[in-house]
Amino acid sequence: LTGEENDVMREAHRLSGFCLGEPFGSYEPYDFGSSRITSRISEHGSVFLKHRLTPPPEEVYTLHRKLAGAYNLCIKLGANISCRDLLDEVVEYQKKQPTGS
Repeated sequence: LTGEENDVMREAHRLSGFCLGEPFGSYEPYDFGSSRITSRISEHGSVFLKHRLTPPPEEVYTLHRKLAGAYNLCIKLGANISCRDLLDEVVEYQKKQPTGS
């Protein structure tokens, strides 16, 4: 985002961000199989294409592909995962790493 986006674009980003973070919002196992998370995120795709002022950096595309692949795998497997616990483990691990790692 450039900071000059209209309200429609900012709201679409906000809502899709909440969808992406949904699995990490609770310590209860997240049921990917019944979540419809990818379809809810893709609802904002037309807004992104219509209202974006500049394409996202390549790193964003790479991250999107990785997240989409991981989420789609979990959906296909019907996975129920305690994602918040995994996030907490990663955060704690990163806190113990030397600065710059």
